[in-house]
Amino acid sequence: MDAAFRRVIDESWIDDWMEEWRDWGHCTVRAKWTMDGATTLAEAAARFRERADELDQLARHGFELEQAVQDDYGFLIRPGEESPMRLVEDEE
Repeated sequence: MDAAFRRVIDESWIDDWMEEWRDWGHCTVRAKWTMDGATTLAEAAARFRERADELDQLARHGFELEQAVQDDYGFLIRPGEESPMRLVEDEE
């Protein structure tokens, strides 16, 4: 099993996304570097599929785009939830 496939299967990588969401109330996604380092079209396509799988996993964990992606920047939120850090900031 290759590393990319293991990463999608092992959902512990979602912890990094959750931590960013807790700290900032949103996560930033970009596709800019998705193909960097690919030396064949097949490898480039595989990297896009891996990224698509990650985005599907994020959706399954309750993340949604806050608005349309613009200039390669997308912002993910968890509708109906406030990040713990945002709640603390609001109390101050």
